[in-house]
Amino acid sequence: MREIIRYLTPEKLELFIKIPVFLHINCPEYPGFINSRLLCHGIWHFEHSGFCKSAIKSNFFPSWIIEKYGADTPAILGFYHMGSLGTFTQSTGSDFDYWVIIDKKKFSKKRYALLEEKLDAILRYSREVYHQKVSFFIMDKTDIKNNYYASFDGEETIAAPKIFLKEEFYRTFLMIAGKIPVWSVLYGLKDLQKKTGLSSDGIKAQILSMYDDLIDLGQIDSVPMEDVLKGLLWHICKSGSDPVKALIKSTMIFSYGFCKTFNPVLLCEKIRKGYLKAGVDDYGVDPYKELFDVILSFHEAEDPKGLNIIKTAIFFRLCEYPDVKIPDKNTPKRLLLDRYIHNWKLSANHVKKLLSYPDWPESEKLLLEKVFVNRLAQMYNHAIEETKKIKHIFERETEKRNWSILRNKTRKRLSRNPDKIPQCSIFLKRRDIVHLKLIENFDSWYLNIVTEPGREINRIYKHPYLLGILGWILENQLYVRQKASIILIAEASLFKDGSKIVDIDKMYMDFQPLKPLSDSIYAQDASWSKMMILLSYDRNDIRKAEFLSSNTYGELFLDSVEFTGKSDRKEQCGQMAEMMMKRSCQTSIPISNIFIYQFTRSYDAQIVYQLKKAYNNLAISDRKVVSIKKRPYLDKL
Repeated sequence: MREIIRYLTPEKLELFIKIPVFLHINCPEYPGFINSRLLCHGIWHFEHSGFCKSAIKSNFFPSWIIEKYGADTPAILGFYHMGSLGTFTQSTGSDFDYWVIIDKKKFSKKRYALLEEKLDAILRYSREVYHQKVSFFIMDKTDIKNNYYASFDGEETIAAPKIFLKEEFYRTFLMIAGKIPVWSVLYGLKDLQKKTGLSSDGIKAQILSMYDDLIDLGQIDSVPMEDVLKGLLWHICKSGSDPVKALIKSTMIFSYGFCKTFNPVLLCEKIRKGYLKAGVDDYGVDPYKELFDVILSFHEAEDPKGLNIIKTAIFFRLCEYPDVKIPDKNTPKRLLLDRYIHNWKLSANHVKKLLSYPDWPESEKLLLEKVFVNRLAQMYNHAIEETKKIKHIFERETEKRNWSILRNKTRKRLSRNPDKIPQCSIFLKRRDIVHLKLIENFDSWYLNIVTEPGREINRIYKHPYLLGILGWILENQLYVRQKASIILIAEASLFKDGSKIVDIDKMYMDFQPLKPLSDSIYAQDASWSKMMILLSYDRNDIRKAEFLSSNTYGELFLDSVEFTGKSDRKEQCGQMAEMMMKRSCQTSIPISNIFIYQFTRSYDAQIVYQLKKAYNNLAISDRKVVSIKKRPYLDKL
């Protein structure tokens, strides 16, 4: 809580204090109001919490609001925050992630839907008014105790590692209001079992009968190899948004399954031991400090060559990667960082180089990310080799779908197909870009961007093809239409379905939505979904054709054909049709999902019909595309 108060802006801290009050009350004047007789609000004994007192003391709410609009029979048994907020790794981009614990037996389907509606309203308010991303995870107390994660009346479909979700919760949870997890106060369970002769469940039942303010969310007795593998794959998949965080967490999980020199103790257990001796601002018991120590010890014992990579990742994690900056003086985070700099014998020039990361060229940032991803790939390959001995964990009917999703997402992340559009650095992905300029310069294209607050970066990306530039923007989601503009600076113009010039934004929209809307897509193999063809002209002759194709995983691939002056139109269309078939040989792309653009000074009215005819004829003769809906007359029109 001290770290939250220290680092949150006054506005974000205000929201952090308000959110539990919104959950507890049901008032028309505040976010989350539900007009129903079914009670879906209220947190157990919230009126006695520090959050309630702080909200009223700060004049965020009137003193009478709790009594008038609270709940006598609260819907929520426990409300907790989990994750990096309140640890050394807290940053301005940290999400608010909450666990909302209920007793599902006391909820009808309608009441549960109303609770979700209330939480959704608070989410919207947080994003619109405070620009803060908030997530609520509704959990049933019995399901969580049994490590079961499912919606109210649905099947469990979670692909995340269940044991490590609970371990991270116990390691990082902040008590907001409600009942206290019995895990956090029941230390020395094995000793109690010896003394009383009772099982752990018997001891917990006895304690719960004596203390009404405790809740049993279960223990973690061991870490099954299944969850080690799932955890490793899970974080590799998430490395696309933060490779530093993914590498640190993956190494921790990898050490649980494949450490040979010592038997790692669960981090949450180390944190619980620290409860007895922790003092205010004591960096020694921060959850992430314990994690750092574990992975450093693992590398020192088993992989000294990889030690420098981990040290770099830890340095950046403490300095709020990718917006790297030195922590404030005399804070626990700075004290720990200074200790590491001293222990690792980092020179002043080395530290200066790391801290200058925001000013590194894009190529250097990408090189460092490649080093992190390569290390993830090494752990992945080692795990795959080891797990060949225990194939049965992949064959359980209930887990087949989840394993398929994880493995397909992992393959996508680690794929090195040379035709695949590459990613930019995480630093660039997180910039607020307001203008994108695609500039033609002889036989090349350059991308200039303008970021907030008005800084222009010239030639951030270069490619010989226009669709290479556009694909890179699409892949990295650099263009957000609501906040930015995109313009084409060239002598020729874009045409699509007529003689009217179209904007490049039209090309962007043809590929939306590009990224999968849910993980269920990854339960099957990828199939081709869309193709864009750009025909570049030299006067009236087609000079080259560019092909940008997407699959159902949201991956983009670029192909091209360049023509000599000797080839005639029929021959050109035949070559282009063959290139179209390259991405359609296994799963046909419907004609409606093939978008043909011209980059020229005067519109060519015949080419679309000629090209589609050549594609149809080739598809039928090769019998690679079973059914193609022909539309020659419409195309002519």
